[in-house]
Amino acid sequence: MYPMHTRIVTVPQVAPSDSPDVWSVVVDDVSVAGTAGKHEPFVEGVAFTAPAGEVTLVATDPGIPQVALALAIGGRVELLRGHVSAGGASDTAELQRRSRLVDVADVTSPEEAVAVRAVVQEELALAEQPASRAAVAAFLDDHDLADAGARPWGRLPAARRTSLLLELGALHRHVRVLVLAGPERHGGDPLPWLETCHRLAATGLAVIVLTTAATVAALSTLTVTPAASKEPLA
Repeated sequence: MYPMHTRIVTVPQVAPSDSPDVWSVVVDDVSVAGTAGKHEPFVEGVAFTAPAGEVTLVATDPGIPQVALALAIGGRVELLRGHVSAGGASDTAELQRRSRLVDVADVTSPEEAVAVRAVVQEELALAEQPASRAAVAAFLDDHDLADAGARPWGRLPAARRTSLLLELGALHRHVRVLVLAGPERHGGDPLPWLETCHRLAATGLAVIVLTTAATVAALSTLTVTPAASKEPLA
């Protein structure tokens, strides 16, 4: 059996630890304002710690709250209140540099009609990895998708898409935090992408999954089996 190392939190929660691990993410009493004319914040009073080397499941309302919280963790939106830090750093430039927002609806989620090879090429480029035609072909071949390059992204199984985006997001040499938002919206079996989350966390990343309370409850009953491991981050 794979050691779960999965932390399940609900929000709001008690204040986080004062001594996070080197690349832990600390979210302390975070609120994100709604759009003009909206009286209630999109996110209010969220507090949790996501340690490096673990998968942290955060129960969050679906839709805009998931997007807003992901943007807040990644230093990509102004906070109404609260504090976010990663590895002890809280300036937005460092949060942006060290985090990757994975499959965030209308922000980093690929269009379903775009070809698989085009999604892989763009993600490789964002990760500052070789993104030539040959590099894309090699990535697809390594993932048993050599014949799927021209297929629309939305035709791949949902869990496969999520797992691929997680892997691609982790390739950037500066990234230490992965934030996956709303994977439940695609349906399908969550176990494959949960296994990918654990494999990537085992390299030393802090992996945060923002999902619904129902999905958190379902994931807490799953047994995660070992997957191919990678060398730990330096």
